[in-house]
Amino acid sequence: MTKSTLREVSRQAMRQRISEIAEDLFVSRGYDATTVENIAREAEISERTFFRYFASKVEVLFLRFEVDTRGLVDAIEARPPDEAPWLTLRHALESAMENLDQESVAKREALFRKITETAPQILAQYFARVHASQQELCEILWTRWTVRHQADADTRVIFRALVSSMFAVLNEVELATRERPLAERRRMLRETLEAVRPAREDLGGKPK
Repeated sequence: MTKSTLREVSRQAMRQRISEIAEDLFVSRGYDATTVENIAREAEISERTFFRYFASKVEVLFLRFEVDTRGLVDAIEARPPDEAPWLTLRHALESAMENLDQESVAKREALFRKITETAPQILAQYFARVHASQQELCEILWTRWTVRHQADADTRVIFRALVSSMFAVLNEVELATRERPLAERRRMLRETLEAVRPAREDLGGKPK
């Protein structure tokens, strides 16, 4: 492992530590009442050091979302380059679900519900980040596709719809299975993804 890699690993570990401390404070004190000074004090770092890792406490709140998005990107890029886009998305989402921890998922959902009840502006930022993530994933899939296929405006629209539908599936499954075991969530995810499978065979639809 190179020095630069070690530095990045250390940086990510510190970001994760700060994030976990901040989440505990958000739960105990409330999001609005928690300051960067509070977070830095609990993490035993200076505020200046805090800002070396995060631009604001909002960035701390959304670290897990950032990590989840990066996990989806990595999972997509690890798939065979000639794989149909819907299959790539399905495998990426299933891989992300396999890596989830039941306790951490429950804690994160409870925290987010509590914060959005008292700080609704956070919900708007969440939707903005979801939109940005959808665009990023769509661009990655579209780039893979155009290496082997002709680019056309109609298919690009379909790609956007595919990615949007995948996020909708993930959201609806999470809402519907919130109190169920993780294994049940995974089953529901597989079944729902299959239900919204595209008709076009070249995009991942079933052969006719």
